[in-house]
Amino acid sequence: MRSAWLLIAIMSLSLTAQGPIYSQRPRGEPQTGKAFIEGTVIDASTREPIKKASVMLMGSFGLNAVTDASGHFAFRQLPPGQYTIRAQSDKYPPATPGVDDGSLVPVPLAVDEQKLDVRLTLTPGASIRGRIVDDEGNPMPRCSVAAMQFRYTDAGRTLDNVGFAQSDDIGEYRMLRVRPGKYYIMARCFQTLQIPHPFIRRSATVDVPMLTYAPQFYPGVPDPAGATKVEAPASANIAGIDFRMSPATGVTVRGHAGPLPADRFLQIVLQPKDAVRRTWQSQNARINGSSGEFRFQNVTPGSYELIAMDSGDGHVYFARVPIEIGVTPLDPIEIALAPAPSISGTISIEGDGKVAMNNLQVRMEPVDYTQPATGDAPQAEVQNDGTFTIKSVVPGHWRLLVSGGTGYVKSVVRGDQDVGPEDIEIGPAAAGPLKILVSMKFGELSFPAQSSESGQYSAIVWRGHSYRDIRRIGPQGPTKVSLPPGKYHVCATGNGQALIPMNRALLEALESVCEGVEVSEGGSASVQMRVVTAQELKRMMEKLEE
Repeated sequence: MRSAWLLIAIMSLSLTAQGPIYSQRPRGEPQTGKAFIEGTVIDASTREPIKKASVMLMGSFGLNAVTDASGHFAFRQLPPGQYTIRAQSDKYPPATPGVDDGSLVPVPLAVDEQKLDVRLTLTPGASIRGRIVDDEGNPMPRCSVAAMQFRYTDAGRTLDNVGFAQSDDIGEYRMLRVRPGKYYIMARCFQTLQIPHPFIRRSATVDVPMLTYAPQFYPGVPDPAGATKVEAPASANIAGIDFRMSPATGVTVRGHAGPLPADRFLQIVLQPKDAVRRTWQSQNARINGSSGEFRFQNVTPGSYELIAMDSGDGHVYFARVPIEIGVTPLDPIEIALAPAPSISGTISIEGDGKVAMNNLQVRMEPVDYTQPATGDAPQAEVQNDGTFTIKSVVPGHWRLLVSGGTGYVKSVVRGDQDVGPEDIEIGPAAAGPLKILVSMKFGELSFPAQSSESGQYSAIVWRGHSYRDIRRIGPQGPTKVSLPPGKYHVCATGNGQALIPMNRALLEALESVCEGVEVSEGGSASVQMRVVTAQELKRMMEKLEE
Protein backbone atom coordinates (compact mmCIF):
# COMPACT_ATOMS: atom_id res chain seq x y z
CA MET A 1 0.00 0.00 0.00
CA ARG A 2 1.49 3.30 -1.06
CA SER A 3 1.19 6.25 1.31
CA ALA A 4 -0.03 9.64 0.14
CA TRP A 5 -0.05 12.88 2.12
CA LEU A 6 -2.25 14.83 -0.19
CA LEU A 7 -4.82 13.61 -2.66
CA ILE A 8 -6.12 16.16 -5.13
CA ALA A 9 -8.82 15.10 -7.51
CA ILE A 10 -8.81 17.19 -10.70
CA MET A 11 -11.62 16.87 -13.21
CA SER A 12 -11.00 18.37 -16.64
CA LEU A 13 -13.01 18.74 -19.81
CA SER A 14 -11.52 19.01 -23.31
CA LEU A 15 -13.28 21.51 -25.56
CA THR A 16 -13.55 21.14 -29.30
CA ALA A 17 -12.21 24.23 -31.05
CA GLN A 18 -14.74 24.11 -33.84
CA GLY A 19 -17.97 22.23 -34.35
CA PRO A 20 -21.74 22.48 -34.59
CA ILE A 21 -23.78 23.89 -31.76
CA TYR A 22 -26.08 20.85 -31.88
CA SER A 23 -25.34 17.98 -29.53
CA GLN A 24 -24.60 14.61 -31.09
CA ARG A 25 -25.91 11.28 -29.82
CA PRO A 26 -23.71 8.20 -29.89
CA ARG A 27 -23.95 6.32 -33.19
CA GLY A 28 -26.68 3.70 -33.20
CA GLU A 29 -28.63 5.21 -30.28
CA PRO A 30 -32.34 5.32 -31.18
CA GLN A 31 -34.32 8.54 -31.05
CA THR A 32 -36.06 8.68 -27.68
CA GLY A 33 -38.10 11.88 -27.96
CA LYS A 34 -39.00 14.95 -29.96
CA ALA A 35 -38.43 17.61 -27.31
CA PHE A 36 -35.51 19.99 -27.57
CA ILE A 37 -33.69 22.74 -25.72
CA GLU A 38 -32.01 25.75 -27.30
CA GLY A 39 -30.33 28.66 -25.59
CA THR A 40 -27.47 31.11 -25.31
CA VAL A 41 -24.41 31.51 -23.10
CA ILE A 42 -23.55 35.14 -22.32
CA ASP A 43 -21.04 37.15 -20.31
CA ALA A 44 -22.64 38.20 -16.99
CA SER A 45 -20.93 41.62 -17.08
CA THR A 46 -21.03 42.67 -20.75
CA ARG A 47 -24.12 40.63 -21.74
CA GLU A 48 -22.21 39.65 -24.88
CA PRO A 49 -22.47 36.09 -26.25
CA ILE A 50 -19.67 33.64 -25.47
CA LYS A 51 -18.44 31.47 -28.29
CA LYS A 52 -16.80 28.06 -27.90
CA ALA A 53 -18.27 27.61 -24.42
CA SER A 54 -18.87 24.02 -23.37
CA VAL A 55 -22.49 23.22 -22.46
CA MET A 56 -23.36 19.99 -20.65
CA LEU A 57 -26.82 18.46 -20.43
CA MET A 58 -27.23 16.31 -17.31
CA GLY A 59 -30.16 14.08 -16.46
CA SER A 60 -30.97 10.44 -17.13
CA PHE A 61 -28.08 10.64 -19.63
CA GLY A 62 -25.46 13.22 -20.55
CA LEU A 63 -24.82 15.21 -23.72
CA ASN A 64 -22.29 17.91 -24.62
CA ALA A 65 -22.48 20.86 -27.01
CA VAL A 66 -20.24 23.81 -27.94
CA THR A 67 -21.63 27.29 -28.58
CA ASP A 68 -21.27 28.99 -31.96
CA ALA A 69 -20.14 32.58 -32.64
CA SER A 70 -23.51 33.86 -31.38
CA GLY A 71 -23.24 31.90 -28.14
CA HIS A 72 -26.04 29.51 -29.17
CA PHE A 73 -26.37 25.82 -28.34
CA ALA A 74 -29.06 23.17 -28.87
CA PHE A 75 -29.97 19.71 -27.62
CA ARG A 76 -32.50 17.84 -29.78
CA GLN A 77 -34.36 14.52 -29.81
CA LEU A 78 -34.81 14.51 -26.03
CA PRO A 79 -37.26 12.42 -24.05
CA PRO A 80 -39.27 14.15 -21.29
CA GLY A 81 -37.58 14.46 -17.94
CA GLN A 82 -35.80 16.68 -15.47
CA TYR A 83 -32.53 18.08 -16.85
CA THR A 84 -29.80 20.41 -15.66
CA ILE A 85 -27.65 22.44 -18.05
CA ARG A 86 -24.22 23.72 -17.10
CA ALA A 87 -21.92 26.03 -19.07
CA GLN A 88 -18.20 26.58 -18.68
CA SER A 89 -15.31 28.08 -20.61
CA ASP A 90 -11.56 28.04 -20.15
CA LYS A 91 -11.63 31.87 -20.34
CA TYR A 92 -13.83 32.14 -17.23
CA PRO A 93 -13.21 30.95 -13.66
CA PRO A 94 -15.37 28.12 -12.31
CA ALA A 95 -18.50 29.19 -10.46
CA THR A 96 -18.76 29.22 -6.68
CA PRO A 97 -20.97 26.28 -5.62
CA GLY A 98 -24.36 27.50 -4.43
CA VAL A 99 -23.63 31.16 -5.23
CA ASP A 100 -22.74 31.84 -8.87
CA ASP A 101 -25.81 30.07 -10.16
CA GLY A 102 -26.12 31.54 -13.66
CA SER A 103 -23.94 28.84 -15.18
CA LEU A 104 -26.21 26.07 -13.87
CA VAL A 105 -29.89 26.01 -14.87
CA PRO A 106 -32.50 23.26 -14.25
CA VAL A 107 -34.84 22.58 -17.20
CA PRO A 108 -37.94 20.38 -16.72
CA LEU A 109 -39.03 19.05 -20.12
CA ALA A 110 -42.47 17.65 -21.00
CA VAL A 111 -43.26 15.35 -23.94
CA ASP A 112 -42.44 17.12 -27.23
CA GLU A 113 -41.82 20.41 -25.35
CA GLN A 114 -39.62 23.06 -26.96
CA LYS A 115 -37.51 25.28 -24.69
CA LEU A 116 -36.11 27.93 -27.03
CA ASP A 117 -34.63 30.66 -24.85
CA VAL A 118 -32.60 29.05 -22.06
CA ARG A 119 -29.98 31.56 -20.94
CA LEU A 120 -26.81 30.75 -19.04
CA THR A 121 -24.28 33.28 -17.77
CA LEU A 122 -20.58 33.05 -17.01
CA THR A 123 -19.01 35.59 -14.68
CA PRO A 124 -15.63 36.94 -15.81
CA GLY A 125 -12.73 36.75 -13.41
CA ALA A 126 -10.49 39.48 -12.09
CA SER A 127 -6.72 39.87 -12.41
CA ILE A 128 -4.36 40.71 -9.54
CA ARG A 129 -0.84 41.95 -10.15
CA GLY A 130 2.07 43.38 -8.25
CA ARG A 131 5.81 43.22 -7.68
CA ILE A 132 8.02 41.37 -5.21
CA VAL A 133 11.35 42.80 -4.01
CA ASP A 134 13.79 41.99 -1.22
CA ASP A 135 14.62 44.22 1.76
CA GLU A 136 17.01 46.27 -0.42
CA GLY A 137 14.49 46.78 -3.21
CA ASN A 138 15.95 44.23 -5.63
CA PRO A 139 13.46 42.21 -7.70
CA MET A 140 12.84 38.64 -6.56
CA PRO A 141 12.08 36.23 -9.42
CA ARG A 142 10.42 32.79 -9.16
CA CYS A 143 8.44 33.64 -6.03
CA SER A 144 5.01 32.07 -5.74
CA VAL A 145 1.91 34.16 -5.08
CA ALA A 146 -1.41 32.64 -3.99
CA ALA A 147 -4.94 33.96 -3.57
CA MET A 148 -6.37 32.22 -0.52
CA GLN A 149 -9.74 31.82 1.21
CA PHE A 150 -10.86 29.99 4.30
CA ARG A 151 -12.73 26.75 3.71
CA TYR A 152 -14.83 24.98 6.31
CA THR A 153 -15.47 21.28 5.80
CA ASP A 154 -16.56 18.38 7.95
CA ALA A 155 -12.87 17.93 8.81
CA GLY A 156 -12.16 21.49 9.98
CA ARG A 157 -11.06 24.96 8.88
CA THR A 158 -8.20 25.53 6.45
CA LEU A 159 -6.83 28.32 4.29
CA ASP A 160 -6.88 27.03 0.72
CA ASN A 161 -5.28 28.25 -2.50
CA VAL A 162 -7.78 29.29 -5.16
CA GLY A 163 -5.41 31.18 -7.48
CA PHE A 164 -1.69 31.10 -8.27
CA ALA A 165 1.01 33.11 -10.05
CA GLN A 166 4.81 33.31 -10.15
CA SER A 167 7.03 36.38 -10.30
CA ASP A 168 9.16 36.89 -13.42
CA ASP A 169 12.77 38.07 -13.79
CA ILE A 170 11.90 41.63 -12.72
CA GLY A 171 9.83 40.46 -9.76
CA GLU A 172 6.44 41.13 -11.34
CA TYR A 173 3.49 38.72 -11.23
CA ARG A 174 -0.04 38.64 -12.60
CA MET A 175 -2.77 36.30 -11.44
CA LEU A 176 -5.53 35.75 -14.03
CA ARG A 177 -9.10 34.38 -13.95
CA VAL A 178 -9.57 35.00 -10.24
CA ARG A 179 -13.13 34.24 -9.24
CA PRO A 180 -14.90 37.36 -7.87
CA GLY A 181 -14.53 37.55 -4.11
CA LYS A 182 -12.28 38.64 -1.25
CA TYR A 183 -8.86 37.04 -0.84
CA TYR A 184 -5.80 36.87 1.31
CA ILE A 185 -2.79 37.28 -0.99
CA MET A 186 0.35 35.43 0.12
CA ALA A 187 3.84 35.59 -1.36
CA ARG A 188 6.51 32.97 -0.75
CA CYS A 189 10.12 33.08 -1.93
CA PHE A 190 12.43 30.11 -1.60
CA GLN A 191 15.77 31.90 -2.01
CA THR A 192 18.30 31.70 0.83
CA LEU A 193 21.19 33.90 2.00
CA GLN A 194 24.30 32.84 3.86
CA ILE A 195 24.88 34.58 7.17
CA PRO A 196 28.40 35.97 7.76
CA HIS A 197 30.21 33.46 9.99
CA PRO A 198 33.71 32.33 11.01
CA PHE A 199 35.25 29.22 9.53
CA ILE A 200 33.11 26.12 10.14
CA ARG A 201 34.48 22.60 9.66
CA ARG A 202 31.79 20.91 7.58
CA SER A 203 30.39 17.51 8.55
CA ALA A 204 27.22 15.53 8.02
CA THR A 205 25.59 17.26 11.00
CA VAL A 206 26.74 20.85 10.44
CA ASP A 207 25.19 23.39 8.07
CA VAL A 208 26.34 26.87 7.07
CA PRO A 209 24.07 29.43 8.85
CA MET A 210 21.42 30.68 6.43
CA LEU A 211 18.71 33.27 6.16
CA THR A 212 15.46 32.42 4.43
CA TYR A 213 12.30 34.32 3.54
CA ALA A 214 9.21 33.55 5.57
CA PRO A 215 5.83 33.57 3.79
CA GLN A 216 4.21 37.00 3.83
CA PHE A 217 0.57 38.09 3.57
CA TYR A 218 -0.40 41.38 1.99
CA PRO A 219 0.34 44.11 3.09
CA GLY A 220 3.41 42.59 4.78
CA VAL A 221 2.38 40.48 7.79
CA PRO A 222 3.29 36.87 8.72
CA ASP A 223 -0.22 35.42 8.97
CA PRO A 224 -3.81 36.12 7.89
CA ALA A 225 -4.85 37.44 11.32
CA GLY A 226 -3.27 40.84 10.53
CA ALA A 227 -3.65 40.73 6.75
CA THR A 228 -5.82 42.95 4.56
CA LYS A 229 -8.17 41.15 2.21
CA VAL A 230 -8.07 42.12 -1.43
CA GLU A 231 -11.50 42.44 -3.03
CA ALA A 232 -11.60 41.22 -6.62
CA PRO A 233 -14.81 42.23 -8.46
CA ALA A 234 -15.69 40.66 -11.81
CA SER A 235 -13.56 41.98 -14.70
CA ALA A 236 -11.42 44.11 -12.34
CA ASN A 237 -7.71 44.64 -12.99
CA ILE A 238 -6.21 45.10 -9.52
CA ALA A 239 -2.66 46.48 -9.42
CA GLY A 240 -0.22 47.41 -6.69
CA ILE A 241 -0.44 44.28 -4.53
CA ASP A 242 3.29 44.48 -3.81
CA PHE A 243 5.54 42.67 -1.35
CA ARG A 244 8.86 43.62 0.27
CA MET A 245 10.27 40.37 1.59
CA SER A 246 12.38 40.36 4.75
CA PRO A 247 14.98 37.69 5.52
CA ALA A 248 14.49 35.57 8.61
CA THR A 249 16.61 32.98 10.37
CA GLY A 250 15.92 29.48 9.16
CA VAL A 251 17.21 26.44 11.00
CA THR A 252 17.84 22.88 9.90
CA VAL A 253 15.84 20.06 11.47
CA ARG A 254 17.49 16.69 11.05
CA GLY A 255 17.42 13.22 12.51
CA HIS A 256 16.88 9.55 11.87
CA ALA A 257 13.76 7.40 11.49
CA GLY A 258 13.67 3.65 12.03
CA PRO A 259 13.57 0.74 12.13
CA LEU A 260 12.90 0.48 8.39
CA PRO A 261 11.19 -2.56 6.85
CA ALA A 262 12.85 -4.21 3.88
CA ASP A 263 10.31 -3.02 1.31
CA ARG A 264 10.07 0.57 2.46
CA PHE A 265 8.39 3.74 1.30
CA LEU A 266 9.28 6.26 4.00
CA GLN A 267 7.75 9.73 4.11
CA ILE A 268 8.28 12.39 6.77
CA VAL A 269 6.31 15.64 6.97
CA LEU A 270 6.92 18.64 9.20
CA GLN A 271 3.59 20.39 9.74
CA PRO A 272 2.58 23.30 12.01
CA LYS A 273 0.30 22.48 14.93
CA ASP A 274 -1.88 25.39 13.85
CA ALA A 275 -4.20 23.85 11.22
CA VAL A 276 -4.53 27.16 9.33
CA ARG A 277 -0.75 27.32 8.75
CA ARG A 278 -0.51 23.80 7.34
CA THR A 279 -1.50 24.94 3.85
CA TRP A 280 1.66 26.97 3.37
CA GLN A 281 4.12 25.86 6.05
CA SER A 282 4.13 22.05 5.80
CA GLN A 283 7.32 20.56 4.35
CA ASN A 284 8.42 17.17 3.08
CA ALA A 285 11.78 15.92 4.31
CA ARG A 286 14.81 15.04 2.27
CA ILE A 287 15.38 11.40 3.18
CA ASN A 288 18.24 8.98 2.75
CA GLY A 289 16.27 5.89 1.78
CA SER A 290 18.89 3.41 2.88
CA SER A 291 19.70 4.86 6.31
CA GLY A 292 16.48 6.62 7.31
CA GLU A 293 18.29 9.92 7.89
CA PHE A 294 16.16 12.99 7.13
CA ARG A 295 16.56 16.75 6.94
CA PHE A 296 14.39 19.86 6.69
CA GLN A 297 16.13 23.07 5.70
CA ASN A 298 15.29 26.70 6.45
CA VAL A 299 12.52 26.06 8.96
CA THR A 300 11.20 29.21 10.62
CA PRO A 301 10.45 29.28 14.39
CA GLY A 302 7.16 27.84 15.64
CA SER A 303 5.33 24.82 17.04
CA TYR A 304 5.38 21.78 14.74
CA GLU A 305 4.79 18.05 14.53
CA LEU A 306 6.98 15.53 12.76
CA ILE A 307 4.83 12.83 11.19
CA ALA A 308 6.61 9.82 9.76
CA MET A 309 5.00 6.94 7.92
CA ASP A 310 6.36 3.91 6.10
CA SER A 311 4.25 1.41 4.19
CA GLY A 312 6.82 -1.33 3.66
CA ASP A 313 6.28 -5.13 3.87
CA GLY A 314 2.50 -4.82 3.60
CA HIS A 315 2.07 -2.89 6.86
CA VAL A 316 2.01 0.76 7.89
CA TYR A 317 4.63 2.04 10.37
CA PHE A 318 3.90 5.38 12.00
CA ALA A 319 5.24 7.98 14.45
CA ARG A 320 4.23 11.49 15.54
CA VAL A 321 6.74 13.73 17.36
CA PRO A 322 5.91 17.27 18.61
CA ILE A 323 8.79 19.77 18.39
CA GLU A 324 9.38 23.44 19.19
CA ILE A 325 11.67 25.32 16.81
CA GLY A 326 13.49 28.46 17.82
CA VAL A 327 16.32 30.43 16.22
CA THR A 328 19.02 27.84 16.96
CA PRO A 329 19.24 24.33 15.45
CA LEU A 330 17.90 21.39 17.40
CA ASP A 331 19.85 18.29 18.27
CA PRO A 332 19.22 15.42 15.83
CA ILE A 333 15.79 13.88 16.41
CA GLU A 334 15.27 10.13 16.65
CA ILE A 335 11.91 8.94 15.31
CA ALA A 336 10.91 5.45 16.43
CA LEU A 337 8.52 3.94 13.90
CA ALA A 338 5.99 1.46 15.26
CA PRO A 339 3.50 -0.76 13.41
CA ALA A 340 0.07 0.80 13.19
CA PRO A 341 -2.41 -1.38 15.09
CA SER A 342 -5.03 -3.59 13.49
CA ILE A 343 -8.71 -3.20 14.34
CA SER A 344 -10.88 -6.28 14.65
CA GLY A 345 -14.46 -6.90 15.65
CA THR A 346 -17.83 -8.43 14.87
CA ILE A 347 -20.97 -7.22 13.13
CA SER A 348 -24.52 -8.15 14.06
CA ILE A 349 -27.72 -7.25 12.23
CA GLU A 350 -30.86 -5.81 13.84
CA GLY A 351 -34.17 -6.02 12.00
CA ASP A 352 -35.98 -8.24 9.55
CA GLY A 353 -33.70 -7.70 6.57
CA LYS A 354 -31.64 -10.62 5.35
CA VAL A 355 -28.03 -9.60 4.81
CA ALA A 356 -25.19 -11.77 3.52
CA MET A 357 -22.33 -10.96 5.85
CA ASN A 358 -19.67 -11.59 3.22
CA ASN A 359 -21.17 -8.78 1.12
CA LEU A 360 -20.37 -6.23 3.81
CA GLN A 361 -17.25 -4.10 4.09
CA VAL A 362 -16.00 -2.07 7.06
CA ARG A 363 -14.16 1.16 6.19
CA MET A 364 -12.43 3.87 8.24
CA GLU A 365 -12.28 7.54 7.17
CA PRO A 366 -10.18 10.26 8.89
CA VAL A 367 -12.14 12.79 10.91
CA ASP A 368 -9.83 15.80 10.67
CA TYR A 369 -6.84 17.27 8.86
CA THR A 370 -4.37 16.26 11.58
CA GLN A 371 -4.83 12.68 10.42
CA PRO A 372 -2.40 11.80 7.60
CA ALA A 373 -3.73 9.88 4.63
CA THR A 374 -2.55 6.34 3.98
CA GLY A 375 -3.54 5.98 0.36
CA ASP A 376 -6.73 3.93 0.21
CA ALA A 377 -9.00 4.14 3.26
CA PRO A 378 -8.32 1.31 5.76
CA GLN A 379 -10.96 -1.32 5.10
CA ALA A 380 -11.76 -5.01 5.41
CA GLU A 381 -14.22 -7.56 4.06
CA VAL A 382 -16.60 -9.09 6.59
CA GLN A 383 -16.48 -12.88 6.95
CA ASN A 384 -19.50 -15.17 6.91
CA ASP A 385 -19.52 -15.30 10.73
CA GLY A 386 -19.58 -11.47 10.95
CA THR A 387 -15.95 -11.02 11.98
CA PHE A 388 -13.49 -8.61 10.36
CA THR A 389 -9.93 -7.32 10.79
CA ILE A 390 -8.69 -4.00 9.38
CA LYS A 391 -4.92 -3.98 9.12
CA SER A 392 -2.72 -0.98 9.89
CA VAL A 393 -4.99 1.81 11.12
CA VAL A 394 -2.84 4.87 11.84
CA PRO A 395 -3.40 6.29 15.37
CA GLY A 396 -5.86 9.18 15.35
CA HIS A 397 -9.58 9.89 15.08
CA TRP A 398 -11.64 7.92 12.57
CA ARG A 399 -15.20 7.57 11.35
CA LEU A 400 -16.46 4.00 10.83
CA LEU A 401 -18.67 3.06 7.88
CA VAL A 402 -20.24 -0.23 6.82
CA SER A 403 -21.10 -0.60 3.14
CA GLY A 404 -22.50 -3.35 0.94
CA GLY A 405 -25.87 -3.64 2.71
CA THR A 406 -29.02 -1.60 3.12
CA GLY A 407 -28.67 -0.86 6.83
CA TYR A 408 -26.91 1.80 8.90
CA VAL A 409 -24.45 1.64 11.78
CA LYS A 410 -26.56 2.04 14.91
CA SER A 411 -23.82 1.61 17.52
CA VAL A 412 -20.16 0.74 17.98
CA VAL A 413 -19.07 -0.64 21.35
CA ARG A 414 -15.52 -1.28 22.55
CA GLY A 415 -15.42 -3.14 25.83
CA ASP A 416 -18.35 -1.67 27.77
CA GLN A 417 -18.12 1.79 26.17
CA ASP A 418 -20.12 3.15 23.24
CA VAL A 419 -17.45 4.78 21.03
CA GLY A 420 -18.97 5.59 17.69
CA PRO A 421 -19.36 5.44 14.86
CA GLU A 422 -18.66 9.14 14.18
CA ASP A 423 -15.40 9.61 16.11
CA ILE A 424 -13.42 6.56 17.17
CA GLU A 425 -10.01 7.26 18.68
CA ILE A 426 -7.36 4.73 17.72
CA GLY A 427 -4.27 4.68 19.94
CA PRO A 428 -0.74 3.43 19.16
CA ALA A 429 -1.47 -0.03 20.57
CA ALA A 430 -4.12 -2.54 19.61
CA ALA A 431 -7.33 -2.09 21.61
CA GLY A 432 -10.20 -4.43 22.35
CA PRO A 433 -12.48 -5.64 19.55
CA LEU A 434 -15.34 -3.52 18.23
CA LYS A 435 -18.93 -4.71 18.38
CA ILE A 436 -20.85 -3.11 15.53
CA LEU A 437 -24.63 -3.19 15.37
CA VAL A 438 -26.13 -2.59 11.90
CA SER A 439 -29.84 -1.83 11.92
CA MET A 440 -32.48 -2.15 9.21
CA LYS A 441 -35.01 -0.08 11.17
CA PHE A 442 -35.15 3.24 9.33
CA GLY A 443 -37.49 6.16 9.68
CA GLU A 444 -39.21 7.91 6.79
CA LEU A 445 -39.12 11.61 5.94
CA SER A 446 -41.55 13.18 3.46
CA PHE A 447 -41.02 16.39 1.50
CA PRO A 448 -44.27 18.17 0.51
CA ALA A 449 -44.77 19.36 -3.05
CA GLN A 450 -43.22 22.70 -3.88
CA SER A 451 -43.72 25.13 -6.74
CA SER A 452 -41.01 27.25 -8.30
CA GLU A 453 -40.31 29.18 -11.46
CA SER A 454 -37.32 26.92 -11.99
CA GLY A 455 -39.39 23.79 -11.48
CA GLN A 456 -36.66 22.15 -9.41
CA TYR A 457 -35.24 22.13 -5.92
CA SER A 458 -32.22 20.58 -4.30
CA ALA A 459 -33.14 19.24 -0.88
CA ILE A 460 -30.31 19.09 1.65
CA VAL A 461 -30.84 16.84 4.67
CA TRP A 462 -28.23 16.50 7.39
CA ARG A 463 -27.67 15.69 11.04
CA GLY A 464 -24.68 16.79 13.04
CA HIS A 465 -22.44 18.83 10.78
CA SER A 466 -21.96 16.56 7.80
CA TYR A 467 -24.16 15.43 4.94
CA ARG A 468 -26.41 12.45 5.67
CA ASP A 469 -28.64 12.39 2.63
CA ILE A 470 -29.19 14.55 -0.43
CA ARG A 471 -32.19 14.44 -2.71
CA ARG A 472 -33.08 16.56 -5.73
CA ILE A 473 -36.84 17.07 -5.96
CA GLY A 474 -39.24 18.88 -8.27
CA PRO A 475 -42.78 20.24 -8.07
CA GLN A 476 -44.47 16.97 -9.07
CA GLY A 477 -45.30 15.80 -5.56
CA PRO A 478 -43.96 14.60 -2.19
CA THR A 479 -40.67 12.76 -2.09
CA LYS A 480 -39.94 10.24 0.65
CA VAL A 481 -36.54 9.13 1.86
CA SER A 482 -35.52 6.50 4.40
CA LEU A 483 -33.12 7.76 7.06
CA PRO A 484 -31.51 6.43 10.23
CA PRO A 485 -33.26 7.74 13.36
CA GLY A 486 -32.11 11.12 14.62
CA LYS A 487 -32.54 14.91 14.58
CA TYR A 488 -32.17 16.34 11.07
CA HIS A 489 -32.20 19.75 9.47
CA VAL A 490 -33.68 20.24 6.03
CA CYS A 491 -33.19 23.07 3.55
CA ALA A 492 -33.76 23.55 -0.14
CA THR A 493 -32.11 25.62 -2.82
CA GLY A 494 -33.84 26.61 -6.02
CA ASN A 495 -33.52 28.68 -9.16
CA GLY A 496 -30.71 26.65 -10.62
CA GLN A 497 -28.36 26.81 -7.66
CA ALA A 498 -25.76 24.13 -7.14
CA LEU A 499 -25.94 21.98 -4.05
CA ILE A 500 -24.93 23.68 -0.83
CA PRO A 501 -21.21 22.93 -0.40
CA MET A 502 -20.12 20.47 2.28
CA ASN A 503 -19.08 23.01 4.84
CA ARG A 504 -19.24 22.49 8.60
CA ALA A 505 -19.48 26.19 9.49
CA LEU A 506 -22.09 26.89 6.80
CA LEU A 507 -24.25 23.98 7.94
CA GLU A 508 -24.06 25.33 11.49
CA ALA A 509 -25.23 28.73 10.23
CA LEU A 510 -28.05 27.14 8.21
CA GLU A 511 -29.40 25.40 11.30
CA SER A 512 -30.78 28.74 12.47
CA VAL A 513 -32.88 29.21 9.31
CA CYS A 514 -33.63 25.67 8.13
CA GLU A 515 -36.34 23.38 9.45
CA GLY A 516 -35.50 20.83 12.11
CA VAL A 517 -37.26 17.47 12.25
CA GLU A 518 -36.97 14.34 14.40
CA VAL A 519 -37.00 11.02 12.54
CA SER A 520 -37.84 8.08 14.80
CA GLU A 521 -37.01 4.43 14.32
CA GLY A 522 -39.75 2.86 12.21
CA GLY A 523 -41.70 6.13 12.26
CA SER A 524 -42.57 8.76 9.68
CA ALA A 525 -42.24 12.53 9.66
CA SER A 526 -42.81 15.35 7.22
CA VAL A 527 -41.17 18.74 6.83
CA GLN A 528 -41.99 22.00 5.10
CA MET A 529 -38.75 22.96 3.42
CA ARG A 530 -37.28 26.43 3.79
CA VAL A 531 -35.86 27.63 0.46
CA VAL A 532 -32.49 29.37 0.81
CA THR A 533 -31.72 31.75 -2.05
CA ALA A 534 -28.34 32.20 -3.70
CA GLN A 535 -28.16 35.70 -2.19
CA GLU A 536 -28.69 34.33 1.32
CA LEU A 537 -26.01 31.70 0.80
CA LYS A 538 -23.61 34.32 -0.49
CA ARG A 539 -24.16 36.54 2.56
CA MET A 540 -23.66 33.59 4.91
CA MET A 541 -20.44 32.55 3.18
CA GLU A 542 -19.12 36.13 3.19
CA LYS A 543 -19.85 36.40 6.93
CA LEU A 544 -17.82 33.26 7.55
CA GLU A 545 -14.90 34.98 5.81
CA GLU A 546 -14.93 37.95 8.24
